[in-house]
Amino acid sequence: MGLRHGCLVLALAVLACSGDDSSSGDAGGIRDASATEDASGEGGSSGRGGDGGGGRSGDDPDGGAGAGAGGVAASGGGGGAAASSGGGGESGQGSACLPAGSLCTWSNAEDCCSGACDGDSCCGFLGDACPNDFGCCEGHCIEGTCQCPEGTLECGDGCTDIEWNESACGDCDTQCGVDSLCDSGTCVCDPNLFDAHFYELCPDGCFNTRTDAQHCGDCSTVCTDGRECAGGTCECPFGALDCGSGCEDVTANALHCGACGNDCAATEDCVNRQCQCKAGLFECVAGTCTDRQTDEAHCGMCNMPCTGNKVCQGGQCVNP
Repeated sequence: MGLRHGCLVLALAVLACSGDDSSSGDAGGIRDASATEDASGEGGSSGRGGDGGGGRSGDDPDGGAGAGAGGVAASGGGGGAAASSGGGGESGQGSACLPAGSLCTWSNAEDCCSGACDGDSCCGFLGDACPNDFGCCEGHCIEGTCQCPEGTLECGDGCTDIEWNESACGDCDTQCGVDSLCDSGTCVCDPNLFDAHFYELCPDGCFNTRTDAQHCGDCSTVCTDGRECAGGTCECPFGALDCGSGCEDVTANALHCGACGNDCAATEDCVNRQCQCKAGLFECVAGTCTDRQTDEAHCGMCNMPCTGNKVCQGGQCVNP
């Protein structure tokens, strides 16, 4: 009995020792599970962010909290990135303008990069980009830029026709002169002019070089000294001769009457190229003009002299 009792006590002691080891093992097992679970929690938080909080189901509060914190950090970081991205969008919307071709109304025209809206879309000015291939306030959208189309140039007031425009023919500065037209960017003489085949294109316009005294024979020859342009040559007009100092009217010039240097007497006028007595005078003697109102040799008429002491007064011989 005593031996059996002793053996029983020994067996219980051994069993108790085994129970402690098992308990210790179980605790280690629990800790291992918790660690595994913590690792899973950390993985979850790293992989899925929001699931990290579930990692705190482990027995180790610190481990779970760490996992959870890590999960929240990862999730928060992702959210922060999204917020940053969203913030960037809002910042861009506040500072960027609407390019040409973007939808707009009159009320928000100031949102357009050009500040102009044609009623339904933003329109750009010359040199502005037009990424939508349309929407130019001036010119046309060519290769993504608002440009003047072919046949026009920007001349300070928008695109200007330079092909059929007499004020800007071929470029912004060339103006076609009198009686000329702009034809395909070149100034030409008006084909509808009378005797158009005699007209020549000059820097200041088109002129009939056969008759124009300022463009006689060519664009640069100017007729001077009373000359006229006749058949493309500067000549004195009909009834005039070149007497060395220019054209003189020899039909009525007392210094050149009928010919250069043929001058009339002081009592004569040049009439129809001939020297004639002035009005009221008569040629009673060849080459001499006489006033028959006062000439005592020709008183009242030629060859009617006053005799004695009489004098001629008013065409009559009277006593003095």
